[in-house]
Amino acid sequence: MPDPAWLPVTVLALAGLSVLAYAIRALDLLGAAASFFLGLLIALLGGLSWIALMVLFTGLSVVATRVGRAAKERQGVAEAAGGERGVRNVMGNGAAAGIVVLATQVPGVPPVAVAAAYAAAVAAVAADTMASEIGVLAGRARSILPPFAAVRVGSDGGVSLLGQAAALVGAAAVAAAAIPAVGLPARLVWVPLVAGFLGCQVDSLLGATLEGDVARGRPLGKQDVNFLASLLPAVAVLIGVSLAS
Repeated sequence: MPDPAWLPVTVLALAGLSVLAYAIRALDLLGAAASFFLGLLIALLGGLSWIALMVLFTGLSVVATRVGRAAKERQGVAEAAGGERGVRNVMGNGAAAGIVVLATQVPGVPPVAVAAAYAAAVAAVAADTMASEIGVLAGRARSILPPFAAVRVGSDGGVSLLGQAAALVGAAAVAAAAIPAVGLPARLVWVPLVAGFLGCQVDSLLGATLEGDVARGRPLGKQDVNFLASLLPAVAVLIGVSLAS
């Protein structure tokens, strides 16, 4: 845990980031408040520099959401409220990272495993957001499930080559940033990159099978899918790196 003397600096820094996110309409008021408390948890248990990955994810989300906004609106797939996210979105995309960082308090868990797992959780949501926001600009999509039939752009479980490329870029950006931000060894940079990209595929699979109308036997909402698709690869990385260390 960081030196208590740094707590005021940490609080001020996080408050400033939350206010900035609200000011640029990346988050609504409740979303900004949720991001502050989630960030505080991560900063206290991991370190203030760990917040850099969440800031990077937010920045990528804002840019990806606003790219091709007019085209997305014409297709009816643009995020509501100009892409401004709320508390459910913050928790759907950030809760897994918050849960993973709790492992810093578990005796016997190698710090490198927590760092890699945390990076994997953020990489997964970055990959998914990039795939969703950029992929719809491809103008066509196919189901991730066999026989890979053509589906409506923006539909749950729909994927495109452009979206997959964007997912890889998002995961790679977070994985590379994890080296200075959380102290991830360069030799392990591939771990969150692969885990993040695979997490995006898990998101699409869950979207195609379990996301939607409860009456149709699909019990998961969008944020539930985001949470699971980031938690599962992160836990896999935590276990795998721990065993290998």
